[in-house]
Amino acid sequence: MIYLDHAATTKPLKNVLATYHQIASKHFANPSSPHHLGESSEDIILAAKKIWCDYFNIPAHGIIFTSGGTESNYLLIKTLLFQQRQNEAVHIIATTVEHASLYETLKILKRRSDISVTFLQPEKNGKISRNQLVQALKPTTKLITIQTTNSETGIQQDIKMIGAFAQEHKLFFHTDAVQAFGKCNLAHIFDHADAVSISAHKIHGVKGIGALLIKHPENLAKPFYAGSQFGFKQGTIDPALIASFAVATDDYISHEKTRLDQLKMCRRYFIEQLQAAQLPLTIINRENEQSHIIACLCDNVSGDLIQQALNRQQIYVSTKSACQSHSSGPLRSLAPLFGDNQHHHFLRISCGYFTSLEDLDQVIKLLTKHLRK
Repeated sequence: MIYLDHAATTKPLKNVLATYHQIASKHFANPSSPHHLGESSEDIILAAKKIWCDYFNIPAHGIIFTSGGTESNYLLIKTLLFQQRQNEAVHIIATTVEHASLYETLKILKRRSDISVTFLQPEKNGKISRNQLVQALKPTTKLITIQTTNSETGIQQDIKMIGAFAQEHKLFFHTDAVQAFGKCNLAHIFDHADAVSISAHKIHGVKGIGALLIKHPENLAKPFYAGSQFGFKQGTIDPALIASFAVATDDYISHEKTRLDQLKMCRRYFIEQLQAAQLPLTIINRENEQSHIIACLCDNVSGDLIQQALNRQQIYVSTKSACQSHSSGPLRSLAPLFGDNQHHHFLRISCGYFTSLEDLDQVIKLLTKHLRK
């Protein structure tokens, strides 16, 4: 079995699962309970938070645990709209290539008379330009929400430029970094962003846990007057999920250079082998060396056919992001690059920390067989 769909999810590490089972068995108490067992659960959560506090240089009360990236994105929008005064007009800048959790939510919010949203379509290189931001800016603009890395093409936005623009115009800047965290160095992302969404299952953690990270939570009015997460979110939080997420995060941080070098090596090697084999494939994001995603168009062949052929050989790749897997429409992420008529040829290969060059050789061999028929 060769798994090359790490953009969709990753296999939990053994020590992540061991941590989850240990904490769930021994420290199962509600962390808000006043007794010793509850206090021990709270201590575990506080110790876990230190991992993100130290890496991102943010306060502990700026870490809001969620069920994953989707809820983190929802919560960000909900929190920002809670700052809205009665009858105040709010304008939001986003892109046409955002994750569905943001894109579809903002489409619905646009129906409200007091909210307007500008969806910027990236330029031909797949990126948003400063000029586009300038053109979109309105007196009522309050929020910019633009992803760090696209989950289908792997194209990375210029977060530094966007952050500088937001700071210049005193706008709140959120970036969905679910696809970027663990795949590129984000230690200084809060030099540019005000809030960041991350998720455990993209970095070899378990599913069902993520976080919304906020640089200055003290500057935001809270949607709730009570709750275990400083008024940002209600509900009982799970020490076992949080501790296991911290273990996955710590594993990445402790091996960050090795992990990122491995992803870069796999990417370079695979692209070199594709070129050497002269296969009828177009690599979409060839210049983006930081991406773990190798996005391709299969010339004159359906990406689904190639995916199915590889699947029969227990090689697992994708033809779209998992959140779009039940949609038959064109991929929004490809529209800026190729229009709406190329999505049937799309193939996504996403490497992981433990992908070997031998794995990639097997994929090249099978691609050669099926693309040269």
